[in-house]
Amino acid sequence: MDHHGRLRHPTRRLLSDSCLGNSVSYRFLVTSDSSRPIKGDVIPESIRHVKGRHGQDDGLIEIALVGHAYRYRVRIERGSGAPRLVELHLISDNNIGIDPATIRQVPVRRLAKAAARFISRVDGAIVIPDELDDPTFLLRPEQPPDGGLRRKLDDLHYRQVSNLLITARENGFAPHEYVAKRLRGSLPTVDRWIAEAKRRQVLPRDWCTTTEETDR
Repeated sequence: MDHHGRLRHPTRRLLSDSCLGNSVSYRFLVTSDSSRPIKGDVIPESIRHVKGRHGQDDGLIEIALVGHAYRYRVRIERGSGAPRLVELHLISDNNIGIDPATIRQVPVRRLAKAAARFISRVDGAIVIPDELDDPTFLLRPEQPPDGGLRRKLDDLHYRQVSNLLITARENGFAPHEYVAKRLRGSLPTVDRWIAEAKRRQVLPRDWCTTTEETDR
């Protein structure tokens, strides 16, 4: 694990989001193969309280997304059901205008759930085990952990498969069985996912043989 308490992957490196569309630079851990940032990913290290009491939902939470020209400041309400976005500010560091298309593209559910997760973890001070071995929980908090009944087989899905495979191998679990259990798929289905993840280049072809020493 690193000094933040996260599981350490051999190929992890620091990326600055300044090269991904934001003028504010955030540095966060990704793996060089399986967790390459996708536009719209939450940048966990960007989330902070800018107003209100820590661990409470009475203030504003600032969130940055990969490739977005704005930082989002949101206030949510929690209660019965999913968290609701009740206040939204868009902050541009380069005086980029906000038009109707910009508003339509705001990922409301992702922002609301990212803020709720941050608050419920006492402003990020607490990390649950599932977040350690599957960064999808932090990058796309609106996604069901197991993909849901209507699983979308997109880059996000195959990146999640890759993360789980590598984590399982590094921690002594049977990778295929681990992914099958976490994502509720059969072993033949997992085999197809692995083949497609390799084809999309989100999973290294030598993932099951590479070692920390060879990645250095």
